[in-house]
Amino acid sequence: MPDFRFTPTEDQWVLLNRNERFLYAIAGIQGGKTYLGAIWSAMQISEHPTLNGLICAPTYKILQQSTLPKFFEVFPLARQWYKRGDNEIKIPNGGTVYVRSTEEPKHIEGMSIGWAWPDEIGQMKKEAHTNIQGRLSIVQGRMLGTTSPYALNWLYTDIYKPWAQGRLTDTFIHQWRSIDNPYFPKDEYERAKGAYDRRTFARRYEGKFEKMEGLVYEEFDIDRNVISALPPTKTKGSPFVANYVGGVDFGYNNPSCILAAHVTRDGEWYFVDEWYQTGKTTPEIIEKCKGWEVEHGTRYWYPDPAEPDRIEEMKRAGLYVRDVSKNITDGINSVRQLFREKRIFIMNTCPSLVEELSTYHYPEPTGIGAELEKPVKMHDHAVDAMRYMIHSFQPSVIDDLRQKMRSRLQSRRSQPRAYQFE
Repeated sequence: MPDFRFTPTEDQWVLLNRNERFLYAIAGIQGGKTYLGAIWSAMQISEHPTLNGLICAPTYKILQQSTLPKFFEVFPLARQWYKRGDNEIKIPNGGTVYVRSTEEPKHIEGMSIGWAWPDEIGQMKKEAHTNIQGRLSIVQGRMLGTTSPYALNWLYTDIYKPWAQGRLTDTFIHQWRSIDNPYFPKDEYERAKGAYDRRTFARRYEGKFEKMEGLVYEEFDIDRNVISALPPTKTKGSPFVANYVGGVDFGYNNPSCILAAHVTRDGEWYFVDEWYQTGKTTPEIIEKCKGWEVEHGTRYWYPDPAEPDRIEEMKRAGLYVRDVSKNITDGINSVRQLFREKRIFIMNTCPSLVEELSTYHYPEPTGIGAELEKPVKMHDHAVDAMRYMIHSFQPSVIDDLRQKMRSRLQSRRSQPRAYQFE
């Protein structure tokens, strides 16, 4: 295997000399993290040429415009081995380096690899991270994730916090600022410090975890709103739980999402489960809903009102479907009010809902009327399902319906039965 030359910075050296299986470089923009990933990947090929590897990014655009060009800059010989049509780098007499976008996390399943470099891993879905680690399991391969911190998402809750608490012994994380890269202009760093708000500057230039700017649900707090277990009085069958409801956001190429919630008599919402899948047909969604009627006791369904044909299928299948408001702004305000009143709790069995609440945001202001813009239409399937439920749920209507059903049942039981004898 031919040599390649590189001159790493002090922060890059820190990670290049670590032996943990799972490494994470979290740095400010232009801090040299992508260059580090390219060096580390080239080292894996040079030291283990027979192993398969993976180079991936959250979008095809990032992959082609940033990740791959930096890798070929470090290891130019690999360019001639790259098969663009197959998205693979074939090492002569060696393994294969798979080149993938993780926009659809399932596209990285079915491969066995010895190392992986996910660039901008903080923008990836949790499912992509899970699948990458699964592909490494057979040979107990290694991974280096490089990224800037984008939000208080799964990377913060599932990796950073447990590592900081000493609970991930096979993991090492190193953080540094943009200015710690000796090639980053000091005057640009100072300019950005005065141009951005504190949280944005901390994320973008200091490599620190902070909430995103422009979040739709600014009131959402992971430490307060996410729980690991239901209180005994809030579990299924408890007299304090008045209703079991579900929300459905339809999809196919985009994910479909089903949420199950317990709504207490004092108006608290406990989201207990989620189903977040791509490529699912309406009959498959209905089958899952029916299963949850048994598993979670779900009785009332609030589906995406933009899909009347699929709603009709749900009704014909015997699901009790309620009307859903189409007003996005009013729906968001209803959810925000419950967050402000500390009446929403989310089980850690709903990771997609937690992740979307951490990243669901408005577009950057563009001028007059920008405050009226709707949220960015991306990674919003779970938060939409939540909104359908909360904004459209009317406990008084449900109680009236329940009373009518009880009265009808009692009336049938009280009527004398006619028997015919032959």
